[in-house]
Amino acid sequence: VTARGIDINGSMVDVCRQQGLDVAEADALTYLRAQPDGSLGGLFAAQVVEHLEPRYLTSLLDAAFDTLRPGSTIVLETINPACWFAFFESYIRDITHVRPIHPDTLTYLLIATGFQHVDVRYRAPYPEHDKLQPLAPHASLGDAVDTLNANVDKLNGLLFTYLDYAAVARRP
Repeated sequence: VTARGIDINGSMVDVCRQQGLDVAEADALTYLRAQPDGSLGGLFAAQVVEHLEPRYLTSLLDAAFDTLRPGSTIVLETINPACWFAFFESYIRDITHVRPIHPDTLTYLLIATGFQHVDVRYRAPYPEHDKLQPLAPHASLGDAVDTLNANVDKLNGLLFTYLDYAAVARRP
């Protein structure tokens, strides 16, 4: 597959070039608008849309629609804010994120732009052993209490942790 990457981060572009990849330092919207209509066979963006202001995102989708050939695929991968763990443990840690984009919202934006057959594919499932566990059928009262208490501990750790924090540092 012939592919070309773009990034606004010059350092990342240099890393890609050192690996022999075809990459350009460019803003996505400016780059797409400079391409002829129907000239691209596909578009993939990983962990990008959550960094974009709404007006920019909708303009980018419009430009992608115009630039992609009929029948081409667009893939937009992002953190799933419908998963509380992903939102609180990943999304809010990156101060460059503009806003979370719910899967239903991204689906709507793609359809409103003119894309069809939108299929949301979920990746990176939360580990089963970290999920709340059901009570085993016919469990003894002691086992049931242990399972219930372990579930309460998991919920407390996710929902009822510290309300405030202070970062304390010292300059050398």
